[in-house]
Amino acid sequence: MKKLSALTAILIAACVITSCGRIDLTESKTDKNYSDIKITPLTSSVEESSEDIFVPGDNFVECEAAVCYDLTEDKIIYEKNLNKPIYPASLTKLLTALVAVKYLDSNYICTVGGEIEQVAEDSSRAWLSQGERYTRDDLLAAMLVPSGNDAAYTVAANVVKKVYGSDISVYDANEYFSVLMNNYAAELGCTDTHFTVPDGYHDPEHVTTCADMLKIAAAAAKEPAITAITSTQLSVVYDLDGYTHSWENGNLLLTDPYIEYTALGLKTGYTDEAGFCFAGLAEKDGKKIITLAFGCGVEYRYEDTLKLMDLGFDLYDSRKDYEERLTPADSGDEE
Repeated sequence: MKKLSALTAILIAACVITSCGRIDLTESKTDKNYSDIKITPLTSSVEESSEDIFVPGDNFVECEAAVCYDLTEDKIIYEKNLNKPIYPASLTKLLTALVAVKYLDSNYICTVGGEIEQVAEDSSRAWLSQGERYTRDDLLAAMLVPSGNDAAYTVAANVVKKVYGSDISVYDANEYFSVLMNNYAAELGCTDTHFTVPDGYHDPEHVTTCADMLKIAAAAAKEPAITAITSTQLSVVYDLDGYTHSWENGNLLLTDPYIEYTALGLKTGYTDEAGFCFAGLAEKDGKKIITLAFGCGVEYRYEDTLKLMDLGFDLYDSRKDYEERLTPADSGDEE
C-alpha cells in the first residue's frame, strides 16, 4: 500500500472523525419527540489508510449487520448494513423488558398463567409453571438471563391485564402486547420495526433493523432495572411461594477473563432464520459502549463482538487472535 504524506494522513483523520454517523439517544424516556432523529451511515470501506490510522470496512466483522456505538459521547463508531431488515431473535426481549418497566412497578406481582402454553416446543425456557408468582424484576430475570420464552409470554400477559383489564384472554394478550411494543418502539424513534411476539421466536413479520435495535438497546442500557439483571452471570431468585430458581446467563462477556472493560449485558439471541445475534454493553473509565451483531455464524458472534468492543474502547489490535477467544459454550439460544 502506498504511504501517505503526513498532511494527507491528517486530512483523512479529520474526515474519519467528522464522518462518523450520529444518533441522538441521550434521552431514554419515551415522551421525547424523536421525529427529527436521523442516522448518517459511514461510507468508508478502506481497511487501512496509513500505518497509524485504521478505518474498518464491511469485512471487519463477518456478521450481516453490526454497529458499535459510544453511548457516553452519542456517536456511532462503526456500522455495517445499519438499515438492512433483520430478524432480532431474542434481542426482542429488550423491548419486552422496557414495556414491562414502563407499565409495572418493580414489586408488582406477576402470576404465570396459561399463556406459557403458547410457547413453541423448541423454545429456550426458564421452566416456569402455571400458578407461580414472581415480582416484576424476578420475572424479568427469568426472561433475560436464561432467555426464557415462557417468561416473555408471562410478562406480556401480566402487562396487558394491568393496562387493558383482567378479562383479556391469554390468547388475545399477545396481540395487545404487540401494540404496546410497537408503540414504544415508535416513541423511541424506530421507523422500520414491526414486532408480533414478545420473545423473538421466528415470525416472518417480526422484523427490525440494526438502526432501530440500537435505539432499543440504548434505552435498555439506561434502565437500571434491566442492566442490573443483564450484568448478572448467575441469577438466583425466590418466587412468592418460597421456591428457589436459578438461571445462568449465556453472555460470554460476563465470564471472559481477558477483556479490559466491565461487561454489563445485554442479550444473546438465535433462530435459524436470524442466525446468531448479540447485543453487548460494557463500561471502561466512565465510557459505555453498545455493540450489536446480527446474522452471525456461531463461530463469529462472539469474535465480532470482541472486535467491536475493542474498537469502541480504542483497544483494537489486528494482531490479537480474537478467534482463539471463542469457546464451545457459545452455542446460543435455541429458540
